[in-house]
Amino acid sequence: MVGLLLGVALALGLAAPTAPPAAPAQAAQAPVQVRLGIISGASDAGFFIGMDQGYFAEQGLQLETTQFDSAARMVAPLGAGQLDAGGGAHSAGLFNAIARGIPLKIVADKGSTPPGFGYQAMLFRGDLVDSGRLRGPGDLRGMRVAVSAQGTSAEVALGQWLATAGLTLDDVDRVELGFPDHPTALGGGSVEASVTIEPFVTRILDQGTARLYQRTDELTPGRAVAEVLYGGDFVREQPDVARRFMVAYLKAVRDYNDAFARGDTAKRERVIDTLIHHTPVRDRALYDRMAMPGLDPNGRVDRPSISGDQEFWLSRGTQHERVNLDTVIDYSFADAAVRALGSY
Repeated sequence: MVGLLLGVALALGLAAPTAPPAAPAQAAQAPVQVRLGIISGASDAGFFIGMDQGYFAEQGLQLETTQFDSAARMVAPLGAGQLDAGGGAHSAGLFNAIARGIPLKIVADKGSTPPGFGYQAMLFRGDLVDSGRLRGPGDLRGMRVAVSAQGTSAEVALGQWLATAGLTLDDVDRVELGFPDHPTALGGGSVEASVTIEPFVTRILDQGTARLYQRTDELTPGRAVAEVLYGGDFVREQPDVARRFMVAYLKAVRDYNDAFARGDTAKRERVIDTLIHHTPVRDRALYDRMAMPGLDPNGRVDRPSISGDQEFWLSRGTQHERVNLDTVIDYSFADAAVRALGSY
């Protein structure tokens, strides 16, 4: 019939009939906003790679990031629903908050120490090593040791190093200093040793003011240092968004492992570009010398080390009440992401 009408119209010199207008295309769905707390360290690589490579956008997500100086300061906004997710080190303060009823979940690894990824280390002041005065943890009795804060993984690592020589934290003078202050403290002689993370470890060694005693991948291989955290409201009210976030995050973390564990040169350059853009480590040459944090490509955390940290803080009185890790560590989101992506 359409062909007949077209032929008649042409024969009469009339305009050809037009097809009915197509239905308007539906507007693209606006991305869901996820409010994320970051510390802008190398262990945030999964977040930054996912943003730069469009993995979160693929999942229909847009990240709104807020800068914090520690995971401890993310606890209140996560508990109040002002943040959906965050990333940082578990601590006595985090577990104290959970014990008070703040609903937080540890959902994936965001910094660990498998062999070759010892980004946390013990440093001894160079002049004391050169003189023979300081050779190992047993020589630290009565000395000043810089740690970032009490109730952190750095303090636990210090306790473990001291225990190898039969000492405890009470045998040393712990000095609380932020990691950026460690180079000055060691160089100026205000501390004799430190437990420090990268890139400050490599910067201190480059300055020649301290010597490397040991990295934590040798002390406690695979140790959990930092994790991805979800707020209770995010888990309860937006579980599908939380799963999609994890798919994007682990896809990015796999790029990171391709770059730093599997030796993919192209991905390494791309990941370093991302880290230079998003973190304070702008010197490309540092990435060839410093130890990077481990990021588990399947999202698993080292539960035994987290459990051991809790026992340590309970014994010190820093943590006031034991929390049930079965209710704190939630693998459901990482497991769903692995089903979507396949195991790495």
